[in-house]
Amino acid sequence: MKMLNRAGGALVALMFMVMAGMAQANSQAAWEEASGVMDSATRDMLAVVEDETLKAPENMDRMMGEVEKVISPVVDFPYIAKRVMGKYYRRASDEEMARFSEVFKNTLLKTFAKAIVGFEFTGYEIQPPRGESPEPDKQVINVKVSSGNGNTYALDYYMLKQDDRWTLVNVLVDGVNLRLTFKNQFADLYQRQNSITGVIDSWESQVATEVANGVTGSDEG
Repeated sequence: MKMLNRAGGALVALMFMVMAGMAQANSQAAWEEASGVMDSATRDMLAVVEDETLKAPENMDRMMGEVEKVISPVVDFPYIAKRVMGKYYRRASDEEMARFSEVFKNTLLKTFAKAIVGFEFTGYEIQPPRGESPEPDKQVINVKVSSGNGNTYALDYYMLKQDDRWTLVNVLVDGVNLRLTFKNQFADLYQRQNSITGVIDSWESQVATEVANGVTGSDEG
């Protein structure tokens, strides 16, 4: 009986080891898939950054168009917009949800375009994974970006696999959680406006003003 118990215990242990090995292999393969998506998108964005003609103020619309071509296939705008709205999305109509998703998309496009104008991008490096993800369909891709002034920036891309496709659902820049930052901004605007439509109107206006200041080279800090 003891021999059977030992054999049974060994078999269970072996099964767990095999399953753990399979899970690790699946997680590594998933990370490689997700990192490949971001590597491709980053190379495409680098090509946009290197096109000096796009950085002229009169070419901002063209710049946004090029940025949109790169990030739209990768970024899940509706997913992020819903989480930026937080608890307030339950109060939004379908029309308001759709409108905010589009406004938020324009926010990111304009933010990227504005950043490109003033950023001298010299290179990037995808870092090895810091640890195994407990959920293979959720991966974090850590990227180190170098600028012309010698500074480096840590970007953490949070990737989600849905319908056999990897998409970006959050970004940390030097530890700053962009989705959380936007979520706090939405909540603050709601406290002032007390309506989803009011928040969207204010959001749209603020983004337009900030981008205009950035493009015209405002020194206001």
